[in-house]
Amino acid sequence: MQKQAKIIAALGLMGVLFMGTGMTGTEVAAAPAAQTANADTQAAVPYVYTSKEYGYTINCPKKPNVVPAHLIYENKKGEVLVFDNEGYTIKNAWVIIKDAFDEKAMPDLNKINEEEAKKYCSDLMSSNGYEAIELISRTKKDKAIYAITAKEVEIDSNGDGKPDMTAKADTQMAVTFFRGNKGGRYSIQLIDNPELRNSAIALFQKGVTTFKEK
Repeated sequence: MQKQAKIIAALGLMGVLFMGTGMTGTEVAAAPAAQTANADTQAAVPYVYTSKEYGYTINCPKKPNVVPAHLIYENKKGEVLVFDNEGYTIKNAWVIIKDAFDEKAMPDLNKINEEEAKKYCSDLMSSNGYEAIELISRTKKDKAIYAITAKEVEIDSNGDGKPDMTAKADTQMAVTFFRGNKGGRYSIQLIDNPELRNSAIALFQKGVTTFKEK
């Protein structure tokens, strides 16, 4: 339990900012657009990781150390692909969560029009404390929600509908939500401590475009 607590502490407010099953439907804010698959993707993320437990593949910058997600997030199914750590402190990792949102909570991102997409992203941003969010093309065929978490989030701690406290995250994260090629409901999140680096975001974006259900 002590090891688990140290890992959780290193992740800051990631669990608080997780959409989980709370997805509901601003103007699309300026977030770094995820890059569609291109010729240099394989070179940037050359290691193909295959999950025997969940049946997916994703290209990574190097071979990860794999931690079951439920050891960090209670009742969550998935894996944490750790690329860099110091002891129990995770410095760089991708968190892949299966069944990350309710089926009815997210519309078909490949079919909604521009106005519907703007409203959906606006609702998500206001209810989940993101700094930026947009609908992006994860692949040539499939869209995804892409967001950057905020460092400060206003919280309604007593349920009266009014924010009464501010929660501060140790770091920011890039987050994606999408349906896989076989209909799986996934979220992939970037942990990059202590600061979210452009280089880490670029590799994460490339990796997300390669995710595939087997």
